[in-house]
Amino acid sequence: MNLAQMKSMVFSITDYNPDVQTYQDEVRRIINEVYDDFFSSRPWTFSQKEIDIYTQADITVDDAFITTTSPQSNQSHYIENVGAIANDTRNEGSILQISGATTPTDDGEYFIDSCDDLTHLYVSKKAIYQSSAFVTTTTPVTVTSKQRYITLPPDCVEPMGVTVRDPTVTTGPGPFGPITELSRRDDAEMALWIDQVGTPRSWVPYDNVPGGELDVTDFPPMPGDLTVTSIACPAAEAWPAGDYEFRLAYRFRGHIGPIGEPVSISIAGGLGSFKPRFTTRNTTLSGMHGLHKHIFFNIVNITSNGYSDEFIRDMNAYSMAVSPVPTAPGTGTIVGTQFYIPDVNTSIDTPPDYLGGVNSSDQALRTVPRAPDFTEGTYWRIRLHPRPAYYMPIRVRYIRRSNTLIADTDTPESPPDTHRYIVYRACEELFTKHNALPQAQLYKQKADTEEKHLAMRWLTQRAANYVKKGFRVGGVGYKPFRRLVQLP
Repeated sequence: MNLAQMKSMVFSITDYNPDVQTYQDEVRRIINEVYDDFFSSRPWTFSQKEIDIYTQADITVDDAFITTTSPQSNQSHYIENVGAIANDTRNEGSILQISGATTPTDDGEYFIDSCDDLTHLYVSKKAIYQSSAFVTTTTPVTVTSKQRYITLPPDCVEPMGVTVRDPTVTTGPGPFGPITELSRRDDAEMALWIDQVGTPRSWVPYDNVPGGELDVTDFPPMPGDLTVTSIACPAAEAWPAGDYEFRLAYRFRGHIGPIGEPVSISIAGGLGSFKPRFTTRNTTLSGMHGLHKHIFFNIVNITSNGYSDEFIRDMNAYSMAVSPVPTAPGTGTIVGTQFYIPDVNTSIDTPPDYLGGVNSSDQALRTVPRAPDFTEGTYWRIRLHPRPAYYMPIRVRYIRRSNTLIADTDTPESPPDTHRYIVYRACEELFTKHNALPQAQLYKQKADTEEKHLAMRWLTQRAANYVKKGFRVGGVGYKPFRRLVQLP
């Protein structure tokens, strides 16, 4: 069943279907809450996902220079002449080790906050509590970037396993099988050397930033952080006349944070061609660098054909041949061809060749994919031990989140026999909401029965969820069968 059919079944069971948009939205919200909770609450076979993630090789630069930010900040520092590290934004969030500094307190480990151009980067002290002030020097130092923590995709609810299985691995040890999970307590009790390099034999999961350092969730978008206006432009760059909503999310150390509230704009039709201009705040005024801006939009209404949808689309999803040009003072530049606004820039136009030129066509805008519904800024991370200092793929299996059902044609990412359960559980919630407790109890029982049937089909994996009890050989002869007992 798609969303429209599921809502129709709910309305039929509850015998209530008012032509009121707020109630329709409420039913959709309840269906999505039930669906999301059901999908990721247990290790269903259909909610598990396997992906290959490539580790980053260590990079060492011997002639880097260190300085500080302007204004002065003890937590954000400027490293020059590190092109081998700065020209790849995937190094954001990695560890940078400095050695050979004139002042011993400058040596140590830092987080890479920002790779904003091809020659320099900003870092912040890893141990920020009671750390000494940063001392600048013109004496060359040695810096090494290390990927100690591997960030898992934002749809990861919980990691389940890590292996190396890719037969094409040509560096490092090659494919060798499973890697054993260690809890953080085990890791601490064994005091594993955190920077040991070699063939990974174990992995440690982290459900937040290790050490409690600043994360992207510490920077939620606030009202007024984003202003959108329409400006005149060539016809090939023009957006179609209509109403739009834009949203801001901050990106820090390579991670996208929670999406803010919508900012509405109307692009006029008739004479002239127009496109959006985005004005944000300069996030470097406190001396901290690396807080970039990420833009999302949705189409409220296209004047020419009345098209509209509720999909939040990611402007960063397409690359461009020409980097956006800031319209206000700022020295930040964009590495690569993805659309985002650097931390120092306060105003920037939609790139001239965005989508190859929108050319007043809503078809171009509708090709921009939907943003993940789970963009909340929280990420699982894992640490391999020993840490591979080379480029190699590891395979990660995890329980994933589901996408929200928005359009009436959206269908749950679970087998068809699970849809009835979602409907029954939604009816239970609705009957409880309207204080119809006998009906709520009836559909609770129906939903519980459906869930048991689903567990037998989609949860039962003998290798993972069953254990064999012992058997005895007695006077009645050998019993070849063992009883299987399901684990909770």
